[in-house]
Amino acid sequence: MNSDGDCERGTFQVDVSVFKKMVRMLELKRRQFFESDWKNCSRIIPRAQFNHLMLVRFSMPCNLGTIMGITGLTSAGASLFVDKLVNAGVLKREEDPDDRRNIVISVTDEGQKFLKEIDDRLDDFIYSYFAECTDDELKIIDGAMRIVCSKVDAE
Repeated sequence: MNSDGDCERGTFQVDVSVFKKMVRMLELKRRQFFESDWKNCSRIIPRAQFNHLMLVRFSMPCNLGTIMGITGLTSAGASLFVDKLVNAGVLKREEDPDDRRNIVISVTDEGQKFLKEIDDRLDDFIYSYFAECTDDELKIIDGAMRIVCSKVDAE
């Protein structure tokens, strides 16, 4: 990495500002999607719980400590979040068979259906950005996304 924030390897320089711009743009689009999509889910859960659920869903099953770490909620706030989603039928609590002091929080079958509906709408939203891409462009995009994901996953 040089002083400009560019990554150098051999003779090729990667301008990381492009990557940072892409990440910011994707985060903005993701937020806009969820802000709009929440209206489809408002009959099931309140907005704050929806936002927290979108943050923690890929970490489940987990415990309250994990939820607190991901969302930044206090112990009481995380417990209230879980209570509301348990009452809505989206989450369930179960004793950890290996440690009865630990409670495992996971998504119910109804919650999985709810999240799949959101994912289907998100997929349609994402695909709309690729609608005018050529097959060659789609191959390049697919390859680049796979490389980035593998590098981030390796961390």
